[in-house]
Amino acid sequence: MPASDRIVLVDGYGQIYRSFYAIRGLSAPNGAPTNALYGVVRFLLNLDSALPHAFGALVLDKGKPRQRLDLLPEYKATRPPMPDALRCQLEPIRTWSQALGWPLLEAEGYEADDLIAGVVAACAGREVAILSHDKDLGQLIRPGVCLLQSGPKGSLVQLGHDEITGKFGVSPEQLRDYLALVGDSSDNIPGVPGVGAKTAAVLLNRFGSVAGILQNLAQIERPALREALAAAVQILERNRQLIALNETLPASWHGLDDLRRSKPNWQALRALAQESGFRSLLPELHRREQDERNPTLF
Repeated sequence: MPASDRIVLVDGYGQIYRSFYAIRGLSAPNGAPTNALYGVVRFLLNLDSALPHAFGALVLDKGKPRQRLDLLPEYKATRPPMPDALRCQLEPIRTWSQALGWPLLEAEGYEADDLIAGVVAACAGREVAILSHDKDLGQLIRPGVCLLQSGPKGSLVQLGHDEITGKFGVSPEQLRDYLALVGDSSDNIPGVPGVGAKTAAVLLNRFGSVAGILQNLAQIERPALREALAAAVQILERNRQLIALNETLPASWHGLDDLRRSKPNWQALRALAQESGFRSLLPELHRREQDERNPTLF
């Protein structure tokens, strides 16, 4: 599929946190920390080179996911608060991203995963690349939709149907039920006691789904496992609701044009690089501006 039809969606806070912990001891001339900012800027610049595209967005969580909290008040409760040294970089990250021509996709009460799922559903038929290490998004993999993750030396590792199946032992279509069974410690979602990754994969490959497992409890030979599953019917239904991705986009969504990439603001980027102390980026910004003005014919 040509780059003109491709959509690239970046799990914003996932990349921001990865950059914050991967880079240490970087600060602007005024002393403000810039490690996460530099990591995100470098990542977005590399992404433009590695995966040309006409549509894309930095997708961000905003506010509390009330629907999931109603189901499980402890949802994500074990996550530590955002460090102050990261929080103060969020606005510069937004400013840089928009100067680079990346739209920001966010809506009150929406998690990034749901917004990404909504775009995939709304833009069926287009190639969508999702930049994220969040396993929940593996549910979205289908022909034309893939997960991309950071690899060695700035490379991108693609996860499609076969990679998800190899990693979890179940297909992307079964990943929701798999996570309902084993739980998700990163989101503080408890699974079924005694059901680990291997057991969940065996059960789903044998019975197809959580519903299939519950309909065939009598066929499960291990009494302790059979009893644990029988006692977990409500937990499993709750978990399936928690893990399901909401494909309904917010009222603020106006269609594909919300994701149309704009040309970078080179003057603003040069000023931001000076202000942030990113002098090493200035030659690259200059080169890219020249390439934009004088595109090659070959």
